[in-house]
Amino acid sequence: MSSPLARIALVLCLLAPAAGALAAEQTLHLGVGTQKVLSVPGGVSRIAVGDPNVADVKPLGSSQMLILGGQVGRTTLLVWRSNGTRDSYNIVVRSVSVDETADEVRRLLGDVEGIVVHAVGDRVLLDGEALTADDFRRAEEVVAVYPTARSFVKLSPEARRQVAGRLNDAFVQHGLRGASAQVVGSTIFLEGSVESEPDLRKAELIAKAYGEKVENMLTVGVKRMVLSEVQFVEVRSSQLLNFGLRLPTDVSAEVDVAAVGTSGLPGLTDATGTLATSLVANAQGSLRLALDQGDGRLLARPTLVCASGDQAEFLAGGEVPVPLITQSSATVVYHKYGIILRIRPTADRFGNVRTEIEAEVSEIDRSVAVSVGGTVAVPGFRSRSVKTNVTVRNGETIVLSGVFSRDQQKVVSKVPGLGSVPIIGELFKQRTIDDVERELVIFVTPTVVNPASQQVQRMIEDGQDSYRKAESDVKLQLLD
Repeated sequence: MSSPLARIALVLCLLAPAAGALAAEQTLHLGVGTQKVLSVPGGVSRIAVGDPNVADVKPLGSSQMLILGGQVGRTTLLVWRSNGTRDSYNIVVRSVSVDETADEVRRLLGDVEGIVVHAVGDRVLLDGEALTADDFRRAEEVVAVYPTARSFVKLSPEARRQVAGRLNDAFVQHGLRGASAQVVGSTIFLEGSVESEPDLRKAELIAKAYGEKVENMLTVGVKRMVLSEVQFVEVRSSQLLNFGLRLPTDVSAEVDVAAVGTSGLPGLTDATGTLATSLVANAQGSLRLALDQGDGRLLARPTLVCASGDQAEFLAGGEVPVPLITQSSATVVYHKYGIILRIRPTADRFGNVRTEIEAEVSEIDRSVAVSVGGTVAVPGFRSRSVKTNVTVRNGETIVLSGVFSRDQQKVVSKVPGLGSVPIIGELFKQRTIDDVERELVIFVTPTVVNPASQQVQRMIEDGQDSYRKAESDVKLQLLD
């Protein structure tokens, strides 16, 4: 006969497998397109789903599962733990209204500024402008969870500039000093060059890590050279109109007086006197009716060569010293004037050249001069400038026009008194009207070149011809 302790141990051994087979059944409610994370203490060894179309279950590590509601219905989920026990879950998937989905999207987004959630028909739409790149990625991740949701969120320009700045820092950190990120409109461009194909893939992976779509314009090896032919043309139309009667207002006169006297011996009176006078007056009048016209002129025609992505500058003019006086010091800064051009061409692998152009034509205007310290007069400047960014095919011409200015002057000369009489006074007036119209037109033709290009060879030949001509001109000649 066995002891009572032995009988109790035998009963526990017989009940242990049955306890592992028993299922602690629970009910989980999900909506179509919603998801839930289920934690299983002790770890998960095996799972089984009755209908995968109703609920899709994916393990997350060793002790968690992700349950995603598929279609309306019911199914059973069995979970075996690592210790041999088994749990049973009754999963109920129901249809979710658009308003409920919108509320869930709002809760997942959290307190994000600039993004608005709308329920339109049977869909949930996200609209607005994300202020940071993290907010933009969060909106994209939330939309990926819900099949009925769609995002129209855009990244703000300031956020794109922040992303470009972080990309530039990452490029420098990983040794890609020749690569840079630039924001143009709503797109981030990767510009510059890298040394090898692995470096090119590294730059692409760095950009991909930030989750931002970029246009890769990086080149492998030495940077390509871009030749830019620029023409500054001023189309000038001037009219000088003179009409009216110019009467004499100045009279010039000459008066000559001569006197002669003689006398005889004392006691005898013999005197002779002579007086001569003359008066001459001069005055001129004219009738003027004339119209003078003028045309345009070529201001400058520079040809600039620089590496793709770098900046080239051109100045045809000068610098004016401008005093900068403070309470404790007095310095001089120099202000440039004339024809100023800054151009930055960037060539991609598809034959496109994106060109940043900043051009200015200025001249000194002493009519708006300012006196400094009572003695120094600082002149003003009259300028016309244009700044733009244009993408064209290799060899095509960019035309910048519409930089327009107009000057009008009117001078009226009239006889005092008579010129102010109504109607009749028009006969005693003369008018001079000076009308000048100027329009600046800039032609830019960027071309990708190499040492063997025809444009480069032509420039070299022209330079050599100019050198030979200058050398012959400075030689000693007998007939100099």
